[in-house]
Amino acid sequence: MKKLILILTIILTANLCANATTYTGGVTKVGQQESNQVLDVNTKKGVEFAKITMPQHNFRAYTDANGNFELPKIQIKEPTIMNIEKEGYRPFSITINNNYSLNTPMHIEIAKSEPFDIVIDNEILHLGDNSFSKNSANARDFKLHSIGPYYSKEFTMKPDATHSTNYIVIGSVIGLDTELAKTMGQNKIRTAYSSPAQVYFNGKLIGELKVNGDGQRIKIPKNLIIANSTNQVTIKTGQNMMPSDHIDYDDIEIMNLSILCE
Repeated sequence: MKKLILILTIILTANLCANATTYTGGVTKVGQQESNQVLDVNTKKGVEFAKITMPQHNFRAYTDANGNFELPKIQIKEPTIMNIEKEGYRPFSITINNNYSLNTPMHIEIAKSEPFDIVIDNEILHLGDNSFSKNSANARDFKLHSIGPYYSKEFTMKPDATHSTNYIVIGSVIGLDTELAKTMGQNKIRTAYSSPAQVYFNGKLIGELKVNGDGQRIKIPKNLIIANSTNQVTIKTGQNMMPSDHIDYDDIEIMNLSILCE
C-alpha cells in the first residue's frame, strides 16, 4: 500500500487535504503509514513518551521508544481534537473530522520548541454560556463546563521580543457558529449565526476566529508588545447575531494557545 502524505490545512478548514501547509505547533505535516508514529521533524527519529490525548473522549496514550502509538479503533462522527504533547517540543493539536477514521494510521512530525516560544495554555478550554443548539458546530463533542464568555492570561515576554515576529497561535478551535462557518457547512443551524471570536493583545483587538480548524495564527503588532514585562492575551467568544431578548454567547472550545517567534 502506497504511503499518502497529507498536509494540514490552515485557518480555512479542519479537513485533512493535500497541497496545503502549516506550522501548527511546529508540526509541518501529517501522513499515513503502516503504524501511528510521532517523529522529530529534523532528525526523522521517533519521539519517545509523547502523550497522545483526545480530551473529549477521555483517551490517553504514550509513544514507545520508536515513537509508535495506538489509538482506539473507532469512527469519529463529529470533529474532535487530538493533542500531541512532549516536553521540549512545540504543542500540537489536530481536529479529526467525520471524514477521517482513527483506523487510518498516522505519521506526525513535530518540531522542538524555540527559546522565545511561550505556551500560554495547553489545556482544552470551553468558552460560552453552556446554552447551544444540538445543530451547533461540534455540539456532540462538548464535554467541559464553560469558564465564561472570555479567557484571559498574563505572561512575560523576553527583553528583545520586539526584534522578531511573534504570532498568537490557536492550535485547534471547534464550535464556532459564525456566518462563514455556516457557509462552509461546519454546523447545521439554518437561520442563526454568531459573531466571530475576538483575540486581544494587551487590550487591543488584533484578530478574529471565523472558522473552525487548526493552526490559526494572528500576528502580534510590535508596538503592542511590552518587552521584559507582563503582557496579556484575551479571547472573547462571539454572540448570536439574531434578534433576542438576551445575550446568547457562542459555545466554543480551544486548545493549545501559544506564542511562537520567527
